[in-house]
Amino acid sequence: MQNQNSQDEDRFYAHLLTLLSVSAALVGVCLTTVGLVSIVKSLGKYEPFIDELLAVGALVFMTVTVLSFLGIRTGLRRVWRRFDLALDILFCLGLSVMVAATLMLTWAML
Repeated sequence: MQNQNSQDEDRFYAHLLTLLSVSAALVGVCLTTVGLVSIVKSLGKYEPFIDELLAVGALVFMTVTVLSFLGIRTGLRRVWRRFDLALDILFCLGLSVMVAATLMLTWAML
């Protein structure tokens, strides 16, 4: 039984590390794309909600990054029973926002 708990803890720790690194990278992607949207603005083809969506995506990914870091460094994951579910939902929400912004940016360029 102790071996199973140790394996679960190791798997959860690896999951937190993955979420931390990927969501931190996606914050950078969102912020870079916000800069690129300003170039699109100057070309005259611009969908007004793209940069707002990307800013929301960056905020969601930053939240996942901070919560992942806190889950690794503190006992938050033991106190908050649905910690892993909340992180997964937030991460998927951030991905959905990025996809929506990407589609809008693509259609604005057509």
